[in-house]
Amino acid sequence: MLSQFYEQLGAMAIPLVGLSVIALALILERLVTYTLQPGMGKARVKKLFVELQNQGCGNCRSSEQAARYCGQKHCLHQGVGVLMNHASSSKDMREEVAGLWLLKHRQRMHAGLRFLMLIGMLSPMIGLLGTVLGMIMMFQGMAASGGPVTPAVLADGLWAAMYTTAYGLGIAIPSLAASHGFTLWANRYMSRLEFVLNHVNLMIEGVDATEPEVRKPAPSNVAIMRKKAVA
Repeated sequence: MLSQFYEQLGAMAIPLVGLSVIALALILERLVTYTLQPGMGKARVKKLFVELQNQGCGNCRSSEQAARYCGQKHCLHQGVGVLMNHASSSKDMREEVAGLWLLKHRQRMHAGLRFLMLIGMLSPMIGLLGTVLGMIMMFQGMAASGGPVTPAVLADGLWAAMYTTAYGLGIAIPSLAASHGFTLWANRYMSRLEFVLNHVNLMIEGVDATEPEVRKPAPSNVAIMRKKAVA
């Protein structure tokens, strides 16, 4: 069964099988990595903002407080710890440090995605090359044989030759879909993380940039005057 499979793929059997194994390993590795990545929902972010406000984030100069955040597993708390470690520096300096930390985390989130996209682009080309080589060998065999060429012989040869193209497309479609899907998820996650760290940086400066709670508007002076006139 396995020997027949390799025979159908022809000369491109080893490259195509190798690409399929690598693509499957990368997809599984990214799935596990993103599944284990801690969430960053609104409830968690709001809880962090409340905790920082209660601790007086505008006056945070404690190295112990920064070390406590850096020692946590969640990347959001680690980013806050990085900002707190440089709380005594200027706002521009903290932005530079946070930018370098975000760049390192972004590279870790996008690891392997470009290679997965490259596999998605190369596998159909390799499959097409295998098809062309198979058709060349088929026509060479037909030219060498002196017997009549029947439609059954042509169909059998073309089916075997085009098998590599189908296999290459079977590798390319999930590889490209996974690459683009993982990229969108990673970009959204990093945008959320950058948004929260920008707010924390402003809180260290003493600026409360969190979203205020919706409150019932106070009555205007005109409404109060009307109530007094009616009374």
